[in-house]
Amino acid sequence: MEGIFSEFENENAIRSYPFATGCVQTEIAEYEIPPGVFVDASLYPVNPSGVLYLSSISESGVFSISDSSGVVMTGSASGRAVEMCDTSALKRHVGTLVASSCETLSEFAFRGYERSYSQENTAFASSCVFPVVIDGVVSLSVGGNDPAVGSISFLNKMDDDVRVSSGISGSRKTIRFDILPAPPARKVEQIRRVICVVDGETPFRIQKLFNPEDPDSYGYNTVILKLDGICREDVCSSAHREDSLEMFDTCECRPALPDEKQIQEAYQLEEVFIPPDEDGSEGGVKKGAENAFFLVVPNELGYGNPISITLEDGEVLPDTGGIEIVSNGRSVELAEEELSDRVTSKAVVIQVPGLGGGSV
Repeated sequence: MEGIFSEFENENAIRSYPFATGCVQTEIAEYEIPPGVFVDASLYPVNPSGVLYLSSISESGVFSISDSSGVVMTGSASGRAVEMCDTSALKRHVGTLVASSCETLSEFAFRGYERSYSQENTAFASSCVFPVVIDGVVSLSVGGNDPAVGSISFLNKMDDDVRVSSGISGSRKTIRFDILPAPPARKVEQIRRVICVVDGETPFRIQKLFNPEDPDSYGYNTVILKLDGICREDVCSSAHREDSLEMFDTCECRPALPDEKQIQEAYQLEEVFIPPDEDGSEGGVKKGAENAFFLVVPNELGYGNPISITLEDGEVLPDTGGIEIVSNGRSVELAEEELSDRVTSKAVVIQVPGLGGGSV
């Protein structure tokens, strides 16, 4: 099979091209490279070190090309060419060896035994080598994985230990990795348990809106407040009773009035454990009380709840004691938050509207 560029091949027939002038043949006859097997080569290694040369041909016909750092590219015969790829995980195409024909290349490559060559035997001509010098990052490997090339992006989560950011420094794009220190857990003072107690002679009664037999039902953090034996109708009928006309028996033979009804003593305790309680050892629920506690006064079937619960906001307290100052060396400054208004605490008001007191 004739070559494509006959004049080029004829010109190099008396030379060792694509190998460098001055290369000596190996002393082993079976390893000798016959003239005319290779007619051209184009090799573009990435960041080479030293002279590039054909270092070996394996039993299976794999060509290896090395420099002073070792094997840098390998390739197998395909048709009348050997396509070379580098030995990195990127497998970049880094050159081509061209033979005079498919038959010639096949006979030379597949001889069934391994051949080794030195730099003095098979150094490539400088006109065949085009080094590619890359100054900077050429690939990225994360966690021992294979290097990745092309368009690479990073995502950050709120709980990631490494923060990745990109930018432009001068005319170059940069990428930055910051290792974020894990801050120590901050001790936060919080309410862990809310306890409601009814104790003594009182008509107040409490009940948790929660069914232990059905823990998934709503109402673990809700406590109901009501009055024992007193509904809204009783309170409304007794309100302002002194304004109405009443009939009195002036006869001295009036029967004795019954004794006042005493309020029964009661003791009730309901508690709500706020944080999640995975194993139930604290008397809470697995998902917790959702950081909330509810005290409610709902109406029930046949019972109108007379209790009212309201929230009272804090009031602004005027500062009548003067402004506090702090001496800092030669300067005098206002104390921290000295100009801020002071506010009283908020309150929860529980009352029975219309009930003026007295015996029940």
